Amino acid sequence: MRYQWRLILDPPMTGRDNMEKDLDIMADVSSGDCPPTLRLYRWSPPAVSLGYFQDENEVVDIGACRERGIDIVRRPTGGRAVIHHHELTYSIIVPEVHPFISSGGVMDAYRSISRGIITAFNLAGILASLTPEEKGQGGVAPGSCFDTPSAYEIQVKGKKVVGSAQLRRDGIVLQHGAIIFKLPADLYSLVLKKDYRKAEGLKEAELGEKAAGLHDLGYDISYNRMTRALVKGFSMVIPAVFASQDRRL
Repeated sequence: MRYQWRLILDPPMTGRDNMEKDLDIMADVSSGDCPPTLRLYRWSPPAVSLGYFQDENEVVDIGACRERGIDIVRRPTGGRAVIHHHELTYSIIVPEVHPFISSGGVMDAYRSISRGIITAFNLAGILASLTPEEKGQGGVAPGSCFDTPSAYEIQVKGKKVVGSAQLRRDGIVLQHGAIIFKLPADLYSLVLKKDYRKAEGLKEAELGEKAAGLHDLGYDISYNRMTRALVKGFSMVIPAVFASQDRRL
């Protein structure tokens, strides 16, 4: 059986518009006005997104962001600050009872969605793997920054290339995450406050040792090619038929 899903391919948008659209889709899926949805998008201008519970005055150098034209936005999901620049972002919005993710709890949903992304990577000729779950680990993979590979996050050549975060509300799962093409390690040093970076262990050199973008790792892949691979990968894993107005695929 193949399930009917909606596909949205958005042009680059501001941080505020991107986060508001994810929540609008979540409301539409909750009300039954639209089917489960896969959305793929980018950011313009670059943005730093804060986890839901973070205080921007403690985390972000607001003046540095203004000087460099970087948006500041709050995510509906938790975790630490993320800088969105050279990346392709996905969001999956689906009812908790959908067979694709209903086999268990939060980590099961992470695992199911990660399978779709890894399938896409394989289709694009990128050898990827899941970070193994450590014995006794029962927490949620935070998808906060790219400093620490969390359980069921995705690695290429031993480095984290995808960070994800999840929200559950009114029976709906929203998971969104960044597929990094070029890790903006320098921007983390420029726009996040020194005390915050020190407290979280976000040193530029160490960040580059643990995480990377696909281009950093030598993969010459375009955003359009990765978009096509993601649609195909998720259509195989869900399995889904995607309804889209977009003729680029």
